[in-house]
Amino acid sequence: MEQLYTEYPVLYDAIQSDWDYNRDVTFVTDLLDRDPRDCRLLEIGCGTGNHTRLFADAGFDVTAVEPNEGMLRRARETADASYHDGGLPDLPVADTFDVVVAIRGVINHVSPGELDAALADMVGHLAADGLLVFDNSPLPPEGNSPAIDIGSLNGDQYARVVQMNPGPGDRLHWDQILLTPGGEVVVDTREMTPFDDLEIAAALSTHDTVFEPADGFGPADSRTVFVCRPGSRGGRLSGSPG
Repeated sequence: MEQLYTEYPVLYDAIQSDWDYNRDVTFVTDLLDRDPRDCRLLEIGCGTGNHTRLFADAGFDVTAVEPNEGMLRRARETADASYHDGGLPDLPVADTFDVVVAIRGVINHVSPGELDAALADMVGHLAADGLLVFDNSPLPPEGNSPAIDIGSLNGDQYARVVQMNPGPGDRLHWDQILLTPGGEVVVDTREMTPFDDLEIAAALSTHDTVFEPADGFGPADSRTVFVCRPGSRGGRLSGSPG
């Protein structure tokens, strides 16, 4: 059952209100050697549009893709962009872009068998001198202990119990039970894949791209960020970290 992304995107925004969206966008813009106003950007998995709004504010011509109807509806209210319903693999756009981003564990939503196709889809939407930035979340393959989160929504408190549990096919179930300020009980379960960085790097090496892994979008960010550019053969950029 998936309710948070589809029926309660406002509650999702409340849960994520402390996230540093500006940091993530700044990481991407700092990699550019041109004015964002001269760039077309494809955002994969735009969620409720918080990154989308900042990319648009920076001057990018933004095309955003999101497979969850509730999130997409919220994003349309948040930022001015060209929106499409869909996700990885099989992106619902045909153009190439100067910048392609998939931020906050978008790749972890695909199954292990879809990884290569998802990477091919992202690389295939890059312009000849384009930039691809996506991250891999450090999900625990063995699952984790339940955690309780208390927060506020429109001045009233909500409560959330969340846990990751091992599932079939090397996947995790991200299970949540939320109590809204209005007394509703929201149950949300979705499948995630705890990819190893080396698995992603090996898959990237088979595509026409060179890449460089970075330790997060900034301090205290435990994700691995892959910075990729089209190349004559797959592999790491010269001098990239191990």
